[in-house]
Amino acid sequence: MKLYQFPWGIYPRRIHVYLKEKGISGIEMVELDVVAGDNRKPDYLARNPTGTIPALETDDGRVICQSSTILLYLEQLHPSPDMIGGTPADQARTHDQLALVNEAYNFAGICTYYGSPLFVQRRKPSDEVAKAMHFEYARVLASLEGMAGGGDYLGGETPNIADVTFFASEQFMRDLYKLRLPKELTKLEAIFNRFLQRPSAAPEAYPDFMVPIAPLRDFL
Repeated sequence: MKLYQFPWGIYPRRIHVYLKEKGISGIEMVELDVVAGDNRKPDYLARNPTGTIPALETDDGRVICQSSTILLYLEQLHPSPDMIGGTPADQARTHDQLALVNEAYNFAGICTYYGSPLFVQRRKPSDEVAKAMHFEYARVLASLEGMAGGGDYLGGETPNIADVTFFASEQFMRDLYKLRLPKELTKLEAIFNRFLQRPSAAPEAYPDFMVPIAPLRDFL
């Protein structure tokens, strides 16, 4: 199998953390330069017409284009240690949590698109849009907080794939854009800090040109 990726990206990062958590090796890493537009070149679009990264090319040549789907696919191939749940009810809870993580960080992505100076050449900044998207990000994460339960992680006493996606997404947002969890979400903050101590959590370096200009403007 081949994983088309760029190490510092929010969605590839989910896969990298997961692979470390599971101890999976043997997947060829194909690094693309997203800044240079490698994901929009004809040879990549021939494999993955969506142009999204990461993409997993399976042994039989099929391409899986969404990070969550890649995680679920790999979880079926490598069920131990379990990171989805041992019962149908546990698995349904993991899917619900994963959906909330994806929804929340989609809103966060739009917030940063309109609120970070990094994108001034691509769109007109809008504090109004950024504030609205931040509100939705916080709202959805409050729902996730309500599903956290009393364990160390969203998955209970050990992380599940929703924990992986939550951690990788939140780490990306706070390290690059300085967007942090709302203070009232104490369970999620504790889960993040707990995951931060795991060996899989070591962050990738961001491109030097992005670091000084990415943090959000003071619009909140």
